[in-house]
Amino acid sequence: MAIYHEVVYYISNLKLDAEKFACGIRGHWGIENRLHYVKDVVFREDDSPITNINAATNLSIITTIAINLLRNNGYSSITKAIRQVGNSWGDLCSMIV
Repeated sequence: MAIYHEVVYYISNLKLDAEKFACGIRGHWGIENRLHYVKDVVFREDDSPITNINAATNLSIITTIAINLLRNNGYSSITKAIRQVGNSWGDLCSMIV
């Protein structure tokens, strides 16, 4: 396993100490990794051929609801959850109720 060092610079006019600023940055990347990454990689949202803005917005909302339903039912891996409940109407419907 390679060890590396990375330096990242941020420009902000916020008056925060380093610890609070770092928590905010980690929080942002947590959202990026838990939601946007899943939407891009698992649901391939960026590759969608849908060009109508309303249709794309609606699909994005439905995808977010699906991710939240799966996570609220104990699945940490959305890919595994889709494989497990994707072909089971009973399991799928029990999540909604």
